[in-house]
Formats: sequence, structure tokens, C-alpha cells
Amino acid sequence: MNNRLILTAAAALLLAACGGKKDQPAAAPEAQAPAAQAASYTKKATYFRLPGAAGGEVDLASYAGKPVLVMFFTETCPYCRKAAPFIQKVAAAYGPKGLSTVGICVQDSAQAARNFASDFGVTFPLAYKGKEVSRNYKTQGVPYIYLLTADHEIYDVWEGYDPQYDGPITKAVETLLAKK
Repeated sequence: MNNRLILTAAAALLLAACGGKKDQPAAAPEAQAPAAQAASYTKKATYFRLPGAAGGEVDLASYAGKPVLVMFFTETCPYCRKAAPFIQKVAAAYGPKGLSTVGICVQDSAQAARNFASDFGVTFPLAYKGKEVSRNYKTQGVPYIYLLTADHEIYDVWEGYDPQYDGPITKAVETLLAKK
């Protein structure tokens, strides 16, 4: 019993070190789309356009009509580092089936995002300078993993990362792809 209490306290401290919070974020309401916006894509509260770690921009609108798995991270967060290999595996397995995957580094450094990609062989697009976007998504630290529908509404969210999430994330991705 005493060991369980110590382990629970240690896990809570590690999650707090990455900025975790116990409450799940609420889904954000739809944002108003400008009148001049093309009818094919309506910007929602989940919309973002950020600088890409590999150059250019990562624009959610370029994934219109596709479900998107979005992971907010920092380069050194231990839970982000644990999540990266699994998220890469999901991207590789379900990308050909219609899932897009994007990582958003909340740090201002493109190098932090590039280091993260290099450390884990991440091949999906990574953006950086994502702190404001993470606030729009109502994250309370990192990692936060969001699964967006093809209309870019929040379908599901996972706070932090634990290998126990692998099954539920995979199932949610498969369920969403089956609706396409």
C-alpha cells in the first residue's frame, strides 16, 4: 500500500512537470468564418496555421476533408517522448487509409521540433510556435492528443500519454476512418 502511494505521488509529480491537469478540456465552439473564406473550408476553433519545422507552413486547411490526429508536445517532455513512437506508428499505419497526423511543438524553436523528429524518426509534419494554438485547444500542458473529424471538429482527446491509451486511440481512429 505504501509503495502504491509513493508511485502515485511520483506519477503525479511527473505529469505536473509537463504541465498536466486532471480535468479534460472542453471541446471548443466553432469560430466564425470570414465571409471571404472559400466555401470548401470553414475555419473552426480548431483551425491553425503555424510555421513548419521543415520549412513552409503547416495549415490545417490543407487537410480539409480528412481526419487529423494532432499531438501537442515539447522536445524534452518525458510523456511526449513516450508518445512519439506510438503516434508515428499510427501515422504510418493509418496515413494510407486517410488519416493525417500533425505534431505541434509549443516551443518557439524550429530546432526543438526538428530534434524531436530526429530523436524518434517522426515523418509526419511538425509545426512550432504552437503555444497560442494550444490555448485555443484548451490544453493544460503536454502532451495532448486530439483526434479531429474530417470537418475538423474534436472527436476525442487524450491528456498526457500512457501506453494504455494505445488501444483507445487506435479504436477511435479506426471508427472515424470507417465513417469516411
